[in-house]
Amino acid sequence: MLPFDLPWYRRLLAFAFAFGIAGGAFGLVYLGATGAATDAIFGDAGTALWSGEWWWIPLIAAGALVVVALRDLWSVPTRVPGGVEIIESAQVDYRTVFKWVAIAAISAVAGASLGPSFALVIFGGGLGSWVAERRWAEGRADQDYTLTGIAGAFGAAFTSPILGAFLVSELGPTPRARYVASIIPQVIASSVGFVLFYSIVGRTFLDSYELPPYEFAMGDMVTAMGLGVLAAIVMVVFVMVMRVVNWVSGLVANRYAFGIIGGAGVGLIAVAFPLTLGAGQSQLGTVIDDPAALGIGLLMGVIGAKMVAMALSLAVGFMGGNVFPMIFVGGTAGVVVNLIFPDIPAALAVASMLAAVPGSYIRAPISMTFIAVIGVGLEPEGVAPVIIAVVTAYLVVAALQYTIATIRTTDTPR
Repeated sequence: MLPFDLPWYRRLLAFAFAFGIAGGAFGLVYLGATGAATDAIFGDAGTALWSGEWWWIPLIAAGALVVVALRDLWSVPTRVPGGVEIIESAQVDYRTVFKWVAIAAISAVAGASLGPSFALVIFGGGLGSWVAERRWAEGRADQDYTLTGIAGAFGAAFTSPILGAFLVSELGPTPRARYVASIIPQVIASSVGFVLFYSIVGRTFLDSYELPPYEFAMGDMVTAMGLGVLAAIVMVVFVMVMRVVNWVSGLVANRYAFGIIGGAGVGLIAVAFPLTLGAGQSQLGTVIDDPAALGIGLLMGVIGAKMVAMALSLAVGFMGGNVFPMIFVGGTAGVVVNLIFPDIPAALAVASMLAAVPGSYIRAPISMTFIAVIGVGLEPEGVAPVIIAVVTAYLVVAALQYTIATIRTTDTPR
C-alpha cells in the first residue's frame, strides 16, 4: 500500500507535479540556450577529418580558463561527483546549484565534450532537497524529494517519459520495501516534465534514430554476448584514457596553465574530428544516417578522439555528464561493428552497443536497455539481446574490477 497516512508523502505527490513543471521549464531554458549558443558558435561543423575551424582551439582554451577561474572564485572542490554518483547518494546541496549549473552551461557553450545530464541532475536534485528541507520531510524521506526532483528534470532528456523515472529509481538508494511508493512520484514528475518539454519543442534531447527493420533470431543472443564483451573493452579503454589524462594533468602544477593546455587539446581534437563536439546526440544521428560515407577508419578515430576529449574536458575542470557522450561512443561503435560484420543487423549492433557501453558501469541495466530499444525503435522481441549485451558488459567490467582488487590485496605487504 502507498503511505497516504504520512503527511510528507501526500505533500510529495503534490510536489511531483511542481517538480515536473520546474524540470521541464529548466530543460527548455538550459537545453535551448546552450544548444542555440553552441549552434551559433560552431555551426555546421561537418564530419570530414580536419574540417573544423582553427579558431576553435583558442576559443575552447579561453572557455576552460574561465571555468578554472570560476571554480576558484566559487571555491568549487577539485573533485565534483558525477550525475550518476549524485543519484546513487540522493544528496544534492541546493546551495551549489546556481554555481554548478552556471559552470556546466559555460562548459557546454565553450565546446566541452560532455552532456547536459549533470546540470539536469543538479537542478532537479537541488530543487527537491530545498523543498524537503522547508517542508520538513521526516527521516530519510528527503531522498524521495531529491530523486523526484531529478526525475522531473530528466523528463526533458529522454525519448520516453518513463525512462527518466526508471533511471532514477534503479540508481537511487531507495529501500526495496518502499520502491513502489518512491517511483510513483518520480513517474509523475518525469511525465509532467516530458509533456511540457515535448509539447513545446516537439522532441526530447535524446531523440529517436531510424535504422533498418530488425527481425529477431535466436542466434542473436550469442551475438549480443559478444557485443557485451566488446562494450566492456571499450569502457576499459576509456578508463585507461582517463587515468593517463589525469596523470598528465598532475604533472602541471598550475591549474590555469593546464586549463589552457587541456582546453586547447579539446579544441584541437574538435578541429580534427568535429563529430566529437558536445554531448553527441545529434552527431550520433549523423553517424547513423550515412555511415558508409564516413568510413570505418574515420569512425574508429572519432571513437578514440571522443574518449580523449571527454577525459580532457573533465580534467581541465569543465562540468558536464558522461551518459550521453558514452551513448554516442557506444552507438558509433555499433555502427562500426555493422560495417565490419554486415551480417550483424545494424539495429541490433547499434542498440546493443549504445546501451552496453554506458551500461557497463552504470548500475541501471533496465533503463539503459529501454533507452536503446526505444531510441532505435526495436520491436518487443528485440529487448532480449540488448539486455543480454548490457548484462554481459556489466559482468565483465565487474569481474575485471574484482580481479584487480584481489591482485592488489594479495600484493600488499603484510
